Amino acid sequence: MTLVYQMCSSGAALIRVLTGKNKAAPSSKSSPRCNTKDRSLNTDISHIIYLCVGSKILAVVQNLALAAGLQYTQANVELTILGDAMNMREITRREFLSATAVGAAGLALGSAGILAPSRAQGANERLRVGVIGAGERMDTLMKEFNRLKDSHNCELVAVNDIWTVNRDKAVKKIADWYGFQPKVYRTYEEMLAAKDIDAVMIGTADFQHAEMLRKAILAGKHCYCEKPTANTLEDANALIAAAEANPNIIVQVGTQRRSEGNFQAAAEFIKSGALGKIARVNVSWNYYGARWIRDHSMVKMQDVDWRQFQMGRTNRPFDSRVFRQWRIYLPYSTGIPCQWMSHMVDAVNLVMGTSFPKSCVAMGDTLIWKDERQNADTFEALFEYPEGFILNYTTGFGNDAPGTEFKIYGTKGTLDCSSWKASGAGGGKDIKLSEEIDIKGEPRPDHMCNWVESVRSGKQPIATVMNGYEHAIAVVMGVRAQDTGRRQMFDPATRTISQA
Repeated sequence: MTLVYQMCSSGAALIRVLTGKNKAAPSSKSSPRCNTKDRSLNTDISHIIYLCVGSKILAVVQNLALAAGLQYTQANVELTILGDAMNMREITRREFLSATAVGAAGLALGSAGILAPSRAQGANERLRVGVIGAGERMDTLMKEFNRLKDSHNCELVAVNDIWTVNRDKAVKKIADWYGFQPKVYRTYEEMLAAKDIDAVMIGTADFQHAEMLRKAILAGKHCYCEKPTANTLEDANALIAAAEANPNIIVQVGTQRRSEGNFQAAAEFIKSGALGKIARVNVSWNYYGARWIRDHSMVKMQDVDWRQFQMGRTNRPFDSRVFRQWRIYLPYSTGIPCQWMSHMVDAVNLVMGTSFPKSCVAMGDTLIWKDERQNADTFEALFEYPEGFILNYTTGFGNDAPGTEFKIYGTKGTLDCSSWKASGAGGGKDIKLSEEIDIKGEPRPDHMCNWVESVRSGKQPIATVMNGYEHAIAVVMGVRAQDTGRRQMFDPATRTISQA
């Protein structure tokens, strides 16, 4: 088999999978943007997605059947090709497997299919998990996972981090817990290629989540991934396409409010109609201080894989402050929408029984902390939902009143998802609730436990990758509305965002 690509002037790649002897690919110069309508391939390719970022080309080919009598019922092939935009040459199978990300992740071409599906882990099988990104948040996740090592027969066996300081701390902690040295991987792709690792936990910077999670899914690894799942529409759509093509991969997104009984009970209360018609939801999460400013004096360039950190998004010189304070800089994060709004939008989606906003307007700016931050310290967004209510989300770092507040206003009263009480406050005189109601849910397994148990059973966890996609769409809409000053509208059928 030979994989042939021809570079178009835009830097896109036309991927051709040929059988038999090596053949030259026909010229494809009719369109400088690689018009994907021209798909005269020697194979049946039903779904091709092209993503071009400079000279880096990602081509995800799904549902691919070879024309040589071999039936591949499921395939996810990713090619990462770097080079001259006008260069054309043939790539042999050996080169493909060694040079591409999925090749590095152990892609096997054979009559059994491409990318053999992962399976549920039996209760008696030791679940072996690797850590990608060993920072402050991952430290908490590791502790939560470690509490399950005996009751759920699982262990941490590998570490990848681009900063040797965090990496070495995680290695020591795992060694102390389990009595053996975990394997250290230089890159996360190398970890994903390891056949003796069943699952990974991702706790890296916001902008890294989507690509890492997508590649983990394509490599057949179950995954716990921190939020947000993505902070661009392109990343979000590529991720959900990979997840939908591999439904047997268990992904838990780190929006842990879904594992809290009170939020589940609030969802049932709203579903019952006890609050009447709901037109308004208010969420406020505030703080006083220059949030996300961290000491960076100890960071040395030789201890950081700066190229890996940037992941092709930027090509800036090493900057220890950016490395430690990435939440305040673009394009590594969008600040408030990525970090805080993603959590609360997900909680609103759960309690209100919805998924995607229909439209959004937003404003944000740096009004208090003039410390070179590129992401706003004050942000407010209005989301219109197809169910007929408006969510008002606000965060400010100049005053922490009223702290965190989540209230739902209906014609029969108000539900306070901070105090967990529903009352007739503000409701119609003749229809409002006559007495205060306590909202109290049943105890539930914690978020990490739910993930491990889902991996064991093969059942979807409580915070699915689709739930993550839903909050990612809201994040992107909010940021675009803030940046453009124009109303953003999402079409779930085409998975596109347009603006008024």
